[in-house]
Amino acid sequence: MSGYPRDKDPNRHKDRYNGVSADEEFFGLIDRITYQMSQVDQNISEIRSLHERALVATNEPRHKEAALERDEKVAATNSMISEIKENLRETADVCKRSKHDPSVTKSQMTARGGRQQALAKKFADQLQRYRQMEYEYSQRNRERLERQYRIARPDATEEEVRDAVANDQAGKVFSQAVMNSNRLGDARRVLRDVEERQADIKKIEKTINELAHMFIEVSEMVNQQQEIIDSIETAVEETHVNVVQARKEVKEATVLRKKSRKTMWCIIIFLIIAVIVVGLVLYFKLR
Repeated sequence: MSGYPRDKDPNRHKDRYNGVSADEEFFGLIDRITYQMSQVDQNISEIRSLHERALVATNEPRHKEAALERDEKVAATNSMISEIKENLRETADVCKRSKHDPSVTKSQMTARGGRQQALAKKFADQLQRYRQMEYEYSQRNRERLERQYRIARPDATEEEVRDAVANDQAGKVFSQAVMNSNRLGDARRVLRDVEERQADIKKIEKTINELAHMFIEVSEMVNQQQEIIDSIETAVEETHVNVVQARKEVKEATVLRKKSRKTMWCIIIFLIIAVIVVGLVLYFKLR
């Protein structure tokens, strides 16, 4: 069964060429994207909570449980984000096709383009919030690793600590510490924790990179839509100028027609008077 509300189920939005009007297709996609974005917002909040649980977990089972649930939620969210991007691209295609649809006015095309662009901007902001949240938790995991590295190597400089964490060298240091430790159980537990944190950082950084790439794509989509809107608005403005000019010419033609009609009536009246005068003159002469 679909996880969408019945009136927003993606399967109900068919291609317009299969009997769905342009309005139904466009606004159906808009409703679908809006719903999906609200789901992504909810998922981001849940991912934040799961990040926090994994970060503060005091033992391995709790960390694994939180990390597994978080990874599943991240995968579902990223999949939905990809679908939103494709749906936005489809709405842009609908807007482009509208330029060749005589049943769609230029004002309607502008309104659709503006609606699509506003939604794309909102989506781009959502991606930025998601990426920022992931970056914050990546940094917090790094800080935890740095603290643990300093415990294993108290004589390490700040630069050595940062380089070790950035280059995945912390695990090797802890492996050596495990071999030299008298408290083998505790040392192994710390080593596993380090390895898990390093794995978390890699996963988060992968998500950050994917979000950054998608943000660029959506930003390009917004810019392209703006170009379409600008071209439509220019065409509307030119049409308005032409209409004003046409009205002016019609008004001038109407004035000229009225003048011509007045002149014609004057000529007709003059001719009638002339005929009457000539007739009277002839009448009196013949008498």
